[in-house]
Amino acid sequence: MTQTQTTEDRPNSGSEAGQQAKTDGWTARLSRSTGGLAALSFAESTVVPIPLETIVVPLMVGHPRRALKIALAIWVGCIVGATLFYGVGLLLADPIVHPALGALGLEDNFQKISNDLSGGGFFWTIFLVSFSPVPMQLATLGAGTVGGNPLTFIAAIALSRGLRYFGMAILAQFVGTRIAHLQIPKGWLVLGIAVLLLAGWGVMQLL
Repeated sequence: MTQTQTTEDRPNSGSEAGQQAKTDGWTARLSRSTGGLAALSFAESTVVPIPLETIVVPLMVGHPRRALKIALAIWVGCIVGATLFYGVGLLLADPIVHPALGALGLEDNFQKISNDLSGGGFFWTIFLVSFSPVPMQLATLGAGTVGGNPLTFIAAIALSRGLRYFGMAILAQFVGTRIAHLQIPKGWLVLGIAVLLLAGWGVMQLL
């Protein structure tokens, strides 16, 4: 009798597992890919000016149980990317950084932030730029160009982005568990929030 019940239960378990896989879909795979998320964060802190929140906030809300792991992955990726750009600014300012920024028309902005960094506010300039939802590439390059203390630089990035990312994760856990009761398919939920955030970011760029 016990054996019969076990055999009958197996199809149900397989059916439930298949249904769960369909529900999670691509968003679950991305939320589990810590390496991929770290790579996205690395790109955002170096060459991609679009805020990472447009991707990770929807993922955190759609998968609140994985929010802290997502935050950890992007935090590490950001620190690595920012440190790379610090090194580029430190070692390649004249041959690469200044000519590239001049060609992009960003030399004046770069000079302004470099003055802030060298004027005694190194830690707080890095902290505030890194904490705010604006591209931080000029600040990280400038930190290396002015020869700022590397440990102070990493501390500012780690603290500011830690507060930002883990704060978002905790908020997403609170919000996500409540949204889950609405039974919105996670794929549509993540995509919808991402579109709203991208639209908001685009409007801010036009203002």
